[in-house]
Formats: sequence, C-alpha cells, structure tokens
Amino acid sequence: MRHNHIIGIGLLVSCLVTGCAGPGERIDLKISAPVTDKTAATISSATVAIQPFEDERTDRLHLGTRYHLWGGESRFGFPSDTLGEATAQAFAHYLKGKGWNATVVHGNEAAGSDITLIGRIVGLHVDAMSGIGQTTLNAKSRMVVQVKNHADGSQVRETLSSAGTNQVFWFDPEDAQELLNDLYSKNFEKFVADTKLDGKILKLR
Repeated sequence: MRHNHIIGIGLLVSCLVTGCAGPGERIDLKISAPVTDKTAATISSATVAIQPFEDERTDRLHLGTRYHLWGGESRFGFPSDTLGEATAQAFAHYLKGKGWNATVVHGNEAAGSDITLIGRIVGLHVDAMSGIGQTTLNAKSRMVVQVKNHADGSQVRETLSSAGTNQVFWFDPEDAQELLNDLYSKNFEKFVADTKLDGKILKLR
C-alpha cells in the first residue's frame, strides 16, 4: 500500500510539473475574437469586405509542437481546417471594434463593397518546451493583407509579423491559445496603425 501511495504522489507531481496531456495526442487551439471597445463610434461609412485568409503555410495540418519533459511530442492543431475563416472573422471583429464597417464575405459577396481585404497566412506556429518546474512557450505569426480600393482601383499591401514568448509553471492548452491570439491582436493593431480610411479609400499612413 505504501509503495502504491508513493507512486500515486509521483504521478500527481509529474502532472503538476508537465501538464497531464500525454505524448502523441493532438491539442486543438482556437482563434478567439480580440477584445475591443464595443462602444467605438463608426469612423467611416466605407464598407470593408474581408475574404477568408489563404493558408499558405508549409504544414497546414499543425500549428506547432509541445515537447514533453519525459520525452515525446504532441502536436498543436486547428479544428476542422478552417484557420483562414477564423482569421478573417477575428480580423473583422477587431476592425468593427475600431469603428470600421467590416464584414467577412465569401465568393462574389465582395461585389458592391468599397474595399476588399484579401489575406494570406504565411507563417503561424506555437511551440511549448516543458522543463523541471516550468514550460516555455514561443510563437510567431506572419500574414500578408492585400487591400483593393474599388473607387479608384488602387491597391495596398501590408505585411504583419509578430512574435511572443511566455513561461508557465505547468502546461495548459489555454496558455498556447492565449499566446497565439495575442499575436493576432498585435498584427491587427499594426494594420490599423499603419493605414487610414480617407473617404472610400484605404491608404497607408
């Protein structure tokens, strides 16, 4: 009985240190809508149509890797292979919170809008390395947004890149998810800071 009790304590400590997710499993992350000011006043009447982002990553099946303390790996993924759609939805939500008249469109739904945003996910990953008493998370994001102004036919291209790191005592999937979404918010913030709406035209500042 004492031997089993010691084993039980050892397993509990191992879970606390490394997280209880086992090697080899898939850990799905989610792209959440960024927190914005819902009371922001509309800054322009220009309609902005955002198409689902194209996923141009080399490995579209995974978002990164979790390396376990005692060996083995788990892979981060995205549910239902809809990363491009979720990215566009998060982008639209962020822009609405800044007073933009932005919506996600599909196919020919962009017709009639003043501005169309076409995005590409060039790179996106998060890695988690578990050690004694801590897990270190690192993440990078790179996306390209092409702006098409229908009023005068002009175009703008913006590359958005961000990186982040975090350390936690023991691993929880929400830690990786939070870091990933933080990078998205940084990218969207940069886009708004680098551009301006001038009537029905979106320009670089």
